[in-house]
Amino acid sequence: MELLAIILSLLLVLILYRHVILRKQMRELSNYIDEAMEGTLAMPDYDERELSKIQSKLMKFLYANQVRESKLNREKNKTKDLIADISHQTKTPITNLLLYISLLEKDPDKGEYIEIIKYELDKLKFLIETLVKSSRLESDIIVIQKTRICLPDIVQEVVHELRESAVGKNINISYKFERVYLDLDERWIKEAIHNLLDNAIKYAPQDTTINMAVYKSYLNYNFDIDNECQSLVENDLPDIFKRFYRGRNSISKDGLGLGLYIAREIIEKHDGKIKASLDDKRIKFSVDFPL
Repeated sequence: MELLAIILSLLLVLILYRHVILRKQMRELSNYIDEAMEGTLAMPDYDERELSKIQSKLMKFLYANQVRESKLNREKNKTKDLIADISHQTKTPITNLLLYISLLEKDPDKGEYIEIIKYELDKLKFLIETLVKSSRLESDIIVIQKTRICLPDIVQEVVHELRESAVGKNINISYKFERVYLDLDERWIKEAIHNLLDNAIKYAPQDTTINMAVYKSYLNYNFDIDNECQSLVENDLPDIFKRFYRGRNSISKDGLGLGLYIAREIIEKHDGKIKASLDDKRIKFSVDFPL
């Protein structure tokens, strides 16, 4: 009987010891997670025999995430600083250019130079506005404000705004729309669709057709746009949504390589997805929004 009591006592002590060890390890894991969330996690020197394999794996995972997050934050801050610097540095020359324009307008013999200056000013203004949009999207400054909208109506508004550019190249815009209603930020979705159609018009050859469609599938609301495109190859597709990326054969086209990047950022902020595919010299952008 005494032997049984001794054995039970030893088992109880062992259970309590294991409980204390487990609680200690759980506290350590909790501290690691807290430090990772605060960005103060440091990789300690540890012995695999002292920490379980799960602990060591979790520690490595948390530390890798912290390093990655720190790197992303540094890149975001660099981008914000770059945009702020560009915006600041260009204010004075823009003001001066506007002053010179007003002076030149008084001299009828200088009309040619006025048009050149105006063209360059428009390009500079577009550059600044586009970079600022890119920075705001990337830095999560923009708050998406969703309202119930009819997606085909937004698409048709964009078509109307860009119709003159399409007519200039004798491009036909064909569309097939279902009356689809969903919750989106009207202003930013319009910006994304504008960028996609503008890109299609810019790269489509003259006398061709751009196809657009809005419809509902079993899993998503869908928006598709495709056009003939001679300047892209299959190898361009993995990089096509990267910031400042331009296809190997698109150097002669106006643009900064930001339109598709901004479109993707906007769509993803609406929990949507966009992908590009190339088939028989036609490029297709497929946008999906969850039901």
